Amino acid sequence: MDFEKEKNLATIPTFQPLDKKRYFEQVAQLIREKILREGLQEGFRLPSEVQIANELNVSRSVVREALRILDVMGYIHAKKGPQGGIFVSSHYHKPISDSFRSLAASGQVTVDHLFDVRMQIEPFIIEEATIHAKNDDINKIAILLENAALHMDDAAQLKRANIDFHLLLAEASGNPVLSILMKSLTDILMEIAYTFLDHDFEKRLFGIHKKIFRAITEKKTKEVSKLIKADILFVRKNLKNYVERGDIHLQPEQTLKGSTRV
Repeated sequence: MDFEKEKNLATIPTFQPLDKKRYFEQVAQLIREKILREGLQEGFRLPSEVQIANELNVSRSVVREALRILDVMGYIHAKKGPQGGIFVSSHYHKPISDSFRSLAASGQVTVDHLFDVRMQIEPFIIEEATIHAKNDDINKIAILLENAALHMDDAAQLKRANIDFHLLLAEASGNPVLSILMKSLTDILMEIAYTFLDHDFEKRLFGIHKKIFRAITEKKTKEVSKLIKADILFVRKNLKNYVERGDIHLQPEQTLKGSTRV
């Protein structure tokens, strides 16, 4: 073997370059890919921290940090106790909600901003839901409204149903991006007005939702768009009055400005 050949062989790397990602990032990526690739549903129990560590031949601290990242990203959540464990979550909107929350805390996001966005995207969401909703989507909304109708004297139950109605509409649109946005917006609005509980208001809002659902089942896209705008303006006006009366009590970390235009 001549000198030139020896020189060329010497320059060939013996090992592949190490992955620059830290171990916990690689573990987080593997778990996330498994969840998405296998379509694991919310509530599915994943292997324990010890099992994951043994399977991947890494320390428990590495797995723990990977799980922390996935929890923040909304892919998993951990429960403690006898029935505890690591479970698949579907709260992919959490990072967006956290961003909104940070901007709200610094006063850069107001209630007006949130309602302005709702006025822009929800008419589109509901039109898409009217066109693309599957039987399963329609059944979920019908069951929600039927159950809510059994608790017309319970303002808290009605409030939860009225909120879930909008989230189910976003799911029915068939566009996961719209669903994530709606969940994020709803999270922040719920935090702002968590003490806002008016029985008459919730009953009237429930009535609007029944009209919207009827229009959806009849495929009346123009009507549903008008109804959802009326819905948003109705909520905006009542929340504005609530804030101006000083009835709202923000949590310590909340400094979201409540100026709402009508």
